[in-house]
Amino acid sequence: MPSRYWTAFFTILVVFLCSSSDACKAGQSKCRVFDVTRFGAVRGSQDNSQAFLAAWSAACRFKGKATFVVPKGTFKLSPVQFKGPCYDGASPSVKIRGVLQALPGSSDDNYWIKFSDLNRLSVGGGGEIDGQGADSWSGNKCNKECKLSSTTLKFDGVRNSRVARLSLLNSKAFHIKFHRCDNIDVYGLKISAPWNSRNTDGIHIAVTNGITIRSSIIGTGDDCISVGQGSRNVTISNIICGPGHGIRYENEMDVVGLVVKNCTIMHTANGLRIKTWPGSSKSRASGLLFEDINMIDVSNPIFIDQKYCPGNECSSEPSKVQINDVKFRRIKGTSRTKVAVNLLCSSDAPCSNIELDDIRLECSAGGECKTTSSCTNVKANFSGVQIPSPCL
Repeated sequence: MPSRYWTAFFTILVVFLCSSSDACKAGQSKCRVFDVTRFGAVRGSQDNSQAFLAAWSAACRFKGKATFVVPKGTFKLSPVQFKGPCYDGASPSVKIRGVLQALPGSSDDNYWIKFSDLNRLSVGGGGEIDGQGADSWSGNKCNKECKLSSTTLKFDGVRNSRVARLSLLNSKAFHIKFHRCDNIDVYGLKISAPWNSRNTDGIHIAVTNGITIRSSIIGTGDDCISVGQGSRNVTISNIICGPGHGIRYENEMDVVGLVVKNCTIMHTANGLRIKTWPGSSKSRASGLLFEDINMIDVSNPIFIDQKYCPGNECSSEPSKVQINDVKFRRIKGTSRTKVAVNLLCSSDAPCSNIELDDIRLECSAGGECKTTSSCTNVKANFSGVQIPSPCL
């Protein structure tokens, strides 16, 4: 990745870190810092889960403004769940200053660190969360039905909350997952794992309403951001994505209202991808907008795939997911594959009202290469510059 991106990102990060404090503000009588080391947490190889839970319990019960702090240093941790609700319907502010490392080995839990049933939660602090996942990746050979390894950071039933200014790396499976959440702001994250780490999505969203993900750098072995079933009103902006599989929407329940804008996608296996499985039950995906996206050496830059079947053991029935009202605007850059625009829709539920406006996708191979487009079972409208030429 060009050094100028990292320089800009970390300059912003340092400014935020230097302007924040764990101390109570003057005049705040009902505030308290709950440092995990005061509850028995120690730096080194010891499992600190019980100390972390004790600090959380005290902070959650505190009748005032509570700050849960992980100070500088490296702390080992087995799976923990920070539960709510907390006092007066609010939640402690979580400041991770140091490094959290997962203990080696597998776990029966589908999460490593989980926040559940909380309101007005803030998680940040500029620290690092290391999933130590390398030993798990070979076991993540997962198609539609399977059990993945642990998600590093899971939010379940969390609302009116913020996740910001953290580094996550080498998760066993997904790095962050939002499930049953509402009104979430996510920004200033750096998420990284090797390109060959299977199913290590940067951020996965499901059954969530009103989430904004912005100003972050994500490169993993799977999707940078995946938007799953039952999600509504999702906005993704100013993301640098790659390596990985791009930004993906996958549907099994209705998904309405997705905006992806002002992003750069580089060296990924897919760019902007909408996928459904053969035999998927009846549902719909509508109101999807992708605009002002820069592609750098990306395979399948624009791809609607309603025959997604990586294991070749799928239903012979077509997908019944109805995809409509999808707009691709001002998408430019270079494609690693000759087919740069591929609209492969279902014979049972053809795509409708698909709009492509000002598409400029040249072949990254150079020479005599010329990009093409392909359309199947789709009603689409083309306007402005079209490179490759429209397929309808």
